[in-house]
Amino acid sequence: MRNDPHRSDVNRTGGSPLTLAGNHPDDLDTWLCITDLHDRPLHLGRSRRTANTDQRLALFATDHGCTFPGCTAPATRTQVHHVTDWADGGTTDIEYLTYACDRHHRQIHTGPLGWATTTAPPGHRYAGRTLWHPPALADPTREGRVNHHFHPGDLLRDPDPDPGSS
Repeated sequence: MRNDPHRSDVNRTGGSPLTLAGNHPDDLDTWLCITDLHDRPLHLGRSRRTANTDQRLALFATDHGCTFPGCTAPATRTQVHHVTDWADGGTTDIEYLTYACDRHHRQIHTGPLGWATTTAPPGHRYAGRTLWHPPALADPTREGRVNHHFHPGDLLRDPDPDPGSS
């Protein structure tokens, strides 16, 4: 793959190569394939609904298990969840995927008793982590919460000066 004349490597911050693939003469559209350092794709966009093995391994390394607050289900008892639902245009890109056990995966929906998920933005105390937003009936502010069970170091951090960012 590295010898493909239609691929190019560009450096990103830190000098790690970011492989760009696309603009093949016989392609109808330009496309981008973002891979890890071993040419394994982590960003599948809308080309595939289910996460690949490499994405599941990356989630195992970061999430360790269900990301619902307080859940102790290990990664082996979870499903990969699109933070933005696939039906709503979500992509199968590593930064928009998370683990959810069967019990909590069923609780994510748009109804009045449904939970919602988002990814904590840059600058947030838990940037990049999955925030679970309770139903408005349970918490009218729908403030996002994270699971600390698999990240005990979170509890050793300084108290958050802005209570709305956890």
